[in-house]
Amino acid sequence: MMRPLRSAVLACASVLFLAPLSYAAPVALDPPTLDSNIESTATIHLDVTAGATGAPNGFVVEWLTRAKYDALGGWPADPADPVINSAIFLGYPSLNTVDGTYSFLLGAGQTAKIEIGDIFDETGVLSDDRGEMSQGTDYVFRVKANGDQGDPGGSFLPGSGYSGTLTAHTKPLPVGNGCIFTQGYWKNHPSAWPVTSLKLGSIIYTQAQLLLIFNEPAAGNGLISLAHQLIAAKLNLLSGAIPTPLITGAISTADALIGSKVVPPIGAGYLAPGVTSHLTDDLEEFNSMENDPTLCQHSTDAKSRTWGELKAIYR
Repeated sequence: MMRPLRSAVLACASVLFLAPLSYAAPVALDPPTLDSNIESTATIHLDVTAGATGAPNGFVVEWLTRAKYDALGGWPADPADPVINSAIFLGYPSLNTVDGTYSFLLGAGQTAKIEIGDIFDETGVLSDDRGEMSQGTDYVFRVKANGDQGDPGGSFLPGSGYSGTLTAHTKPLPVGNGCIFTQGYWKNHPSAWPVTSLKLGSIIYTQAQLLLIFNEPAAGNGLISLAHQLIAAKLNLLSGAIPTPLITGAISTADALIGSKVVPPIGAGYLAPGVTSHLTDDLEEFNSMENDPTLCQHSTDAKSRTWGELKAIYR
């Protein structure tokens, strides 16, 4: 059975144009291009750059593991094949905006910076594939500009064709001496937690409550997306990570900002994404530095910290 959002992909990205005889068929949009130069163990950063005709209705990114792609001999003939992972970018992000991407609706030559594997909390995206990516894995990607459904007067804009296929990879988990992990790792490995409760703002949450928070999509609530990264950052510190002054300040500022607000779904607290996005991005960057053992207490290159210093940081 076709997944609901797979149908939406077709509706947004594969609109057919049947022109009345009195109208000339419009020119289809140019395909965007893809580039990638930043990876972590759980995400792959993509630069989506619109062609000369832009991507005024956003774009669709599709991906497969390289192993699956090779086994199939390329992309499946049916773009709605459920083996394809996809995400429709058709609105305005509120999480990953620090690099200057404030819209997925692109003019000619404009670029949107996105992170596949880190769209769980992002706004302006439709996808059934919001989880993190597998560690140490090669993936292939392609993109196309969305069309539109036109108007009663018959003005339809076909979507573009697909871009070329881009291969990118996630990093493997560090062996032996890693101490920094993403929110997805902590969400999926509760037995690895060094504590069974944490304080966010002025409220103490049990591990069971924190896991419920991890599984709650932000849906435009900056408090939730900030809490996701704050939980991961504090677990990383308690696992031996050494924060920079920037991260120490970000954690302190985040706790002060949260205060007595109770994070959903435990409570109904709310913060505007515009207020939290910079803090969230700083913490997310720290939580993505899994392959730098010099940030760990047990590394011979790292400065050791006492338990008292760590408690002062995460409280």
